[in-house]
Amino acid sequence: MENVAKGDAGIGVVYSPMIWSDVEAITRQFDETWGDYALLRGDKKLSMLLSYHFVLHYIEPATRGEIAHKNGEFMGVVLSRVVGQPVMFGNVAEEMAKIDERLNSTPAGHKALADLELGFEIERRMERQTGINDKAPAEVELFLVSSASRGQGVGGELWKRTMEYFERFHEPMFYLHTDSDCDVSFYDRHGMKRIAEREEQRHPDDGRDQQMAPNKMYIYAGVPGKVKTTVSQK
Repeated sequence: MENVAKGDAGIGVVYSPMIWSDVEAITRQFDETWGDYALLRGDKKLSMLLSYHFVLHYIEPATRGEIAHKNGEFMGVVLSRVVGQPVMFGNVAEEMAKIDERLNSTPAGHKALADLELGFEIERRMERQTGINDKAPAEVELFLVSSASRGQGVGGELWKRTMEYFERFHEPMFYLHTDSDCDVSFYDRHGMKRIAEREEQRHPDDGRDQQMAPNKMYIYAGVPGKVKTTVSQK
């Protein structure tokens, strides 16, 4: 089922449930946005593979995905998870294993993948330290808007639709991971609370390659129905 945005902001943008064929466009945009991996030294092929692993990691637990597109062009995506709901796709683990095999076949890819997996373990450690999974049975897995569509209301509309999804299940709280490579002010403006912050350079014993690590990692949390879905631009 597709919905076309109304009003001046984002006019003509179509919002529809994610299907598997959308993975390619999501991966391309992910790589364009965050794919400058120092460990890969500009190897575009390996960069796309690593971005694909990232995207699959976020898709695997997701119970809902919504895509924004206009005239056939990808504009944004939100992947979200509600505990107890069925995941969207059951083939993700097998696909990820194929990608990891290709990454591990080169020294640079192997090192980058190991660094990435350690980053995910650090996120899980932050979750355990905050106890967030006991408090929040919902999560925004990935929130990505293309650079070409920013300022058109796409991010705000995707956010609003995700909050409506969480409210449908009466979720008491949701959370998300983000870092200083992202526009974290979006979450501040929408009334979320930063419940965890970690400066990577303070943890050299982790063994994580500092060329690839973000400066800071955060967990934000909010209550559906209480966080803002629209923010004044004034």
